[in-house]
Parts: sequence; structure tokens; C-alpha cells
Amino acid sequence: MNKGGEVWITWEKMSLSDLTYAPDAYFYAFRRGRNVLYIGIAYYQNVSDEVRRTINRLGLTSYGLQICLGYITGTTYGRITKQLVRDIECALINAFQPPYNVQCTVSYTGRAGLIIHNHGCIKGTVKTVR
Repeated sequence: MNKGGEVWITWEKMSLSDLTYAPDAYFYAFRRGRNVLYIGIAYYQNVSDEVRRTINRLGLTSYGLQICLGYITGTTYGRITKQLVRDIECALINAFQPPYNVQCTVSYTGRAGLIIHNHGCIKGTVKTVR
């Protein structure tokens, strides 16, 4: 059984043209106004390519679209694993309910006791209970 822990994520707003020069991020999100439209992971992927592919796949226009890149800036877990990144993504989707995400919207099945502190263009604390 996984013991709970905390993760801190800093979300930075990025323009589509600046993505080419952005450092690799663990997560990305699309927003319009206050609404989070989509949350995805870019773990071991080129974030610029992944964001552009997702925008095309979802049929989104770049007009008014805010792109936020999420960087894990701290954690009480010993290391950042692919499974931890997936659990964080699922918890964020379950909490924010972005309309373009289809997985994790009904339930969260990741590790219990995960607390995610979001700062920057995505804000709020997410606590998982299972």
C-alpha cells in the first residue's frame, strides 16, 4: 500500500511560439479564461511536439488558448517516477474536470493520500482520498 505524500507543481504560462525553447515539463494544460480545458503529461517527450499534436488532435484553435507547463518543484516522495506522474495527472483531471479529458473524470484510482499544491497559472490544492 502506498503511503501518502505531497507534490508541489509550478505552472508557467507559455505561448505556442515560445514552446520550442521551453524546458521539458512533466505536465501541460490548456485554458480559456478560468476554464481548464485539458490536462496532459509530457513525461520523457518533447513538450512542444506533444502540445502541438494535442491541439491538433482535439481540434482546438490557438485563439485565446492559454498553455500552461507544469514543473514538479518539490516532493516528499523519494523520486519522481512515471507512475507518480500518471497518478498526479489523474488526480488533477479528476479534480478540475477538464471537458477534453476522458480518462479519470469519473473516479481516481491512483495512490491515496496524495496532496498536490499547484502554483502559477493553475492554482489550488488537490487531495486524493481512496
